[in-house]
Amino acid sequence: MKLKYLFSIITVFFSATTLLYTSEVDIKTFGTIGTVYNSNSNYIYRKDIFQKDGSSGDLSFKTDTLLGLQASLTLNENFSLLAQGIVNNNYHDEVETSIDWGYLKYDSGENIVIKIGRIRTPYYKNSENLNVGYSNLMIRESVEVYGQVPFSSYNGIEVIYSNIIDKYFYTLQANYGEEGLNVPLHSINQEAKVEIDNLYAINLTFGTTALQARFTYLNADITASSASLEQLFGGLRTSGLNTLVDRYEFKDKNSEYLGIGLFLDYNNILFSTEYGRRKISSFFADIHGYYTTLGYSFDKFIPFVTYAKSEMDTTTYDANTGVASLDTLLRAQNLAQSSKTVGLKYFINENFDLKVQYENIVPKGPDGSYHLRSTKELQELNVLSFALDFIF
Repeated sequence: MKLKYLFSIITVFFSATTLLYTSEVDIKTFGTIGTVYNSNSNYIYRKDIFQKDGSSGDLSFKTDTLLGLQASLTLNENFSLLAQGIVNNNYHDEVETSIDWGYLKYDSGENIVIKIGRIRTPYYKNSENLNVGYSNLMIRESVEVYGQVPFSSYNGIEVIYSNIIDKYFYTLQANYGEEGLNVPLHSINQEAKVEIDNLYAINLTFGTTALQARFTYLNADITASSASLEQLFGGLRTSGLNTLVDRYEFKDKNSEYLGIGLFLDYNNILFSTEYGRRKISSFFADIHGYYTTLGYSFDKFIPFVTYAKSEMDTTTYDANTGVASLDTLLRAQNLAQSSKTVGLKYFINENFDLKVQYENIVPKGPDGSYHLRSTKELQELNVLSFALDFIF
């Protein structure tokens, strides 16, 4: 049975079982009411590539605003069902409801946890809480790392083993599955159908309550297709340019992601840093990046500063293959930039927090798709954001 159908089965089972155990369902709501102002009208500031609209010399309430729901149902002492859905603005500038994750969970009560269904990919420290703003320090995680891979969930299985050695703990996660999604190609104003097969990942987290280290490796076979891509590479084949097709066509290409992180929470000092590297042999170019955040907790106030940077393994904005349409596609893959962020998180109470942050973003090279632009001339972005997070 295809794994992508498994989540549908679990969802139906979840719904049917909920009717029988309504009183035992634990439901939590969460969300963010956010506004973003980007002073540079030559750029559109977006949260990620799945947004088309954003702030461009005006206020945008679409960038960060979302509403979410978590539901969990305990079946017995070992088995439970969990799901999370969100409502936000999508690539077509429409309000969309989607499922973040939903799975059947087995907990041995000792060292082993098994999940089957739709599961978060374990790329980053905050992968599990990407859309739960109240759980995170920043309004948005640094796109230089968190924006490298365009999918955050998959359909499959996850096995987790945890243990303690003296005062140290370690958690080992193993993941396997597949995913299918539509990814915007902003350079040609289309969406590509992306199929991800044979996805497997391993994640190791170890340390103490104060200091933790994290290592992640993910590998998958990926195919991306659209009408324009098929026309482009079909034309190259007809013209005998098979070398370019073999190098850049995005069909059944092996991809890798490597992530490393270090996190400190000691005597009110908060420090986190993550490095990520994506490698894919296709037009979707290789990239690496990192961020470093330092904060200090004054009871309810947490001021913080962040520096982040992403670079292409090989520059794409000067691509010159001799085929204009292919060059346009390759140049649009440039995601090189650096950013400086200063912000403040204020805990109003156990249900609400208020955040404000200022970002200075410096692109490197023309084109690119982190932030849409209407000029070839490089310019800085100055972005001011406010957010009210809630959870009940």
